[in-house]
Amino acid sequence: MANYKDIKGTTVQVKSSTQPTTYPQIAGELYYNSSNGDYEFLSPGVGAWSSGGALNAARSGRAAAGTQTTGIAFGGWNPTTSVHASTEKYDGSSWTEVNDLNTARASLAGASNGSQTASLAFGGNTGPAYQAISEEYDGTNWAEGNDLNGTKAYGAGSGTQTAALAIGTAGPPIAGIVEAYDGTSWSEVNDLNTGRDFNVACGTQTASLTFQGETTPGPDTVNVELYNGTSWSEVGNINTARNAGGGAGISTAAITFAGTGLSIATESYDGTSWTEVADLATARNRIAGAGTSSTALGIGGQSPPVIANVEEWSFSHSVKTVTTS
Repeated sequence: MANYKDIKGTTVQVKSSTQPTTYPQIAGELYYNSSNGDYEFLSPGVGAWSSGGALNAARSGRAAAGTQTTGIAFGGWNPTTSVHASTEKYDGSSWTEVNDLNTARASLAGASNGSQTASLAFGGNTGPAYQAISEEYDGTNWAEGNDLNGTKAYGAGSGTQTAALAIGTAGPPIAGIVEAYDGTSWSEVNDLNTGRDFNVACGTQTASLTFQGETTPGPDTVNVELYNGTSWSEVGNINTARNAGGGAGISTAAITFAGTGLSIATESYDGTSWTEVADLATARNRIAGAGTSSTALGIGGQSPPVIANVEEWSFSHSVKTVTTS
């Protein structure tokens, strides 16, 4: 006797008319390829780190922005020159030194979704002193803008040059202070639920994600928080507590890597949960990140010693075509 499935077949839901091009692409979901008329689905994704071009100046505690082929890294620290003002641009193969920051500093943050021609650098320390300095980059020069309301270091940044967030700061005490930038001035907005420093952030000013970090009175955290333009809410935790790592992406598709204890661990986020994926080749902390969750850069850091090593992350799915007979 035939069953209903044999008679009627199987109902499937086509997710969209075009296949997504960035992570998260969910394995097993069916898509219609409008260019060739095929129905396709995605196999489980595969991610890997590979060697990229090394920085000209080894450093840790710098900030970064841009994409995997148009990255920018600025500021930082190394034992030779102490705090750094240098800025370097990446073309997908090699780094080129360009005009320096006006104020050399380490442990600064930047607008993570900025670009090589529109970057924002804020906070940091010039040695013992935390700074409120904010600088804008136009592709050629850095210019000082209006300061943060409070001095900050060892925090994180998200957004763009004209719509950024400065998130968290070191103590004493470690704090969850957040400030928003509108392209001209900074204003305080709602704090994080869990104060932290050495955290990582990505996304936009109205959809920002922060993860990793050191909390009062000091332990590393797995806590992740999402900002909706008004307030912060807790979302899915990372798998391994850590601080001083790197990250890239947006609030619904992120990646975090490295951190406490000279970690090689990498985790990816699909908007709900974090999954452990392929490890970095070189263990480190105080690394900078740039790019997307499927094409990221891991830049410099402490291994120890301070290193110039850069790694490139790629994540992709193979595509299977549905055939019928």
